[in-house]
Amino acid sequence: MVEARFRIEGVGEWGVSTTNSVYPPKEDTKMLCRVVSKLAKGTSANAVEIGCGSGLVSMVLKTLGWEVTAYDVNPYAVACTRGNMDANGISGKDSIYEAEFGQDFPIPEEADLIVWNLPYLEEDVNNPGILEKIEDVALTDLPQGGWSRILLDNLEGTSIKLAENVIVILVMRTEPEGSSKVLDWAERGWSWRSLGMERYGSEKVETIGFWRTGSGAKVTILDSCKSTMDEAKSLPSNGWQRVLARSQTNGRGRRKSDWISKDDGLFATWSLDAELLENISPGLIQTCAGAVVSEVLGANMKWPNDIVNRDGVKMGGVLVESANDGTIRVGIGLNKTSFEEKGIIGAGWDETIGDIDSSKVFQRIDGGLSAFFENKEMMAMPDVDSYSRISWKELSRFLSRGVLVSRGNEIFRPTGLNAGGELEVVGIENAVNLRDLEGVRWFVSKS
Repeated sequence: MVEARFRIEGVGEWGVSTTNSVYPPKEDTKMLCRVVSKLAKGTSANAVEIGCGSGLVSMVLKTLGWEVTAYDVNPYAVACTRGNMDANGISGKDSIYEAEFGQDFPIPEEADLIVWNLPYLEEDVNNPGILEKIEDVALTDLPQGGWSRILLDNLEGTSIKLAENVIVILVMRTEPEGSSKVLDWAERGWSWRSLGMERYGSEKVETIGFWRTGSGAKVTILDSCKSTMDEAKSLPSNGWQRVLARSQTNGRGRRKSDWISKDDGLFATWSLDAELLENISPGLIQTCAGAVVSEVLGANMKWPNDIVNRDGVKMGGVLVESANDGTIRVGIGLNKTSFEEKGIIGAGWDETIGDIDSSKVFQRIDGGLSAFFENKEMMAMPDVDSYSRISWKELSRFLSRGVLVSRGNEIFRPTGLNAGGELEVVGIENAVNLRDLEGVRWFVSKS
């Protein structure tokens, strides 16, 4: 029997006893406990823990006022969790069950939160039988999608209401990536946000929060319109709202310039809550949105709002406008294929990610934007540094090729991005922040 005590400042302290056949609380368990301690409860607070092990996570949730149902395939873990709850004076041990997920495991439809410290060890095919069966299930992930995909299949096959309203928090190994993958969720219309991270040698383990993008709010889809930016003015003011047009006849870019809209491209606008501006500048919203698009397309981003191919040829752009109705509109226009028209040359995403339909590209961008801008009351929004990091990461791919800018008679080298979304540049005589493209020229290497 191993005994230890764990404490979270401002939440509580718990004694935990485990036997040799039960996974003891380790750094990944503590990380998950810290994450759940920061979640905000709503009027309904029903949590499910899969693989409760020692019971520490369930006890933290119970201490915070959640109603908890917990499961484990290991009967010793079930007994351990119940015993630890008794020892800490925590009620609810009758809601701890022995069950194998995917077989006799029921997820209540009223669940608001699911937590699981996923097994992330790879199966050792060269040394089978080292672990007992119950230890193998607790510690080893499954091949071809892992336990994560089993959970995803279960959620989407059980109840639409559950899938659209639940928050799922998983501990996953992301470097090197294991069988359970974040991408599986993203490809099926779920948004995600990293809530915690630990490194153990060469391994990176993260606590990831997942939710159905928009929580079931449908996309407004139009066959044709003049401009999705204008159409977005009539979207409802609550929830994750966006409009997608199959064709656009009068799109616009920066400073109300015309945007040539090819019929096989993507034309969409998202309506965001203006409360974002209390913490994030419009410039940083624009660069972050551009970074999401650039990452999805495997393209480059040219400050402040252009999406370009490797040679700097434009394939799309991002436009941000604030309105008096308490919303911010983020418009995105992208070409699927390259073209030359009226002396204008455009690139397309078929150069970078291939012949992918615009609806699939939209889904990926929708999830990426949701990760940064959709307000989920249970989880905190990303901090300002998160918006800056992804913006600079995507800008750097373009700038790393020795890109220079000029303004007036002076040549500058880009060196950073500030919290206002302004480009920091350094010249021979001084350093300045560029607020817009007035008088700015780019010099892009063709190598």
